[in-house]
Amino acid sequence: MTIIGTNSVRKYLSAVLILVSFGLLLVPTTMGYNPGMDGGLNTGVAGSGCTCHGLQTEGVVPNLLMVGENVTITEGNTYTLEISFTGGPVVSGENQGGFLIDVDSGSMGAPGTDVLAQGSEATHSEVGNDQRSWQIEWTAGSLDVAEFTLRTNSVNGDAQASDDDDWNMATFYLTSDGSITQTLIEPEARLEVPDWTMSAIIGGCILLMAIMVMVGMSKKPRGRRGET
Repeated sequence: MTIIGTNSVRKYLSAVLILVSFGLLLVPTTMGYNPGMDGGLNTGVAGSGCTCHGLQTEGVVPNLLMVGENVTITEGNTYTLEISFTGGPVVSGENQGGFLIDVDSGSMGAPGTDVLAQGSEATHSEVGNDQRSWQIEWTAGSLDVAEFTLRTNSVNGDAQASDDDDWNMATFYLTSDGSITQTLIEPEARLEVPDWTMSAIIGGCILLMAIMVMVGMSKKPRGRRGET
């Protein structure tokens, strides 16, 4: 009877480890949020901006408006808000822009298929990135002043996340009388990471795995006498 040696088992486990590690390394680079915004829905943290699309720029101006006139905010009532932006690349192709918004009071709803909403966050759907304005529903909470953080992404329509796209983010304060004031969030909100960082991390992981495999293969197995 042939017994599988310890060395063979070690080689097999090493091969599996390499395949799994390569799979994990590829996940961040091949998969992204369907809406194309950093953070996504139901994360508890809506994200610090469109970090895969260009740079934060003052040329993109986010807008948040109440739909309707003389609106008074009452806890538990639902209101329609319009999100839009100006600036950025000239509209070209099907893909035009996107958004991600969260609020510290109340909850979000999606009145149409161009918006996704869950809890205190809302963003555009895949269909919704073919436009530059959207409407969302907001059910008022108990706070007298609701704080909305809005990120808007202006893209050039080439269906690629690149430095040719521009984005910006701003905070809006909605008071009980329906008025809204705005404060832009400075570019320091986004952490700049050099392009070579990911390549260096991947290269280091591959080198570490190679060393582990070589060390494992260099150790002689302790076999049992008389086994063939």
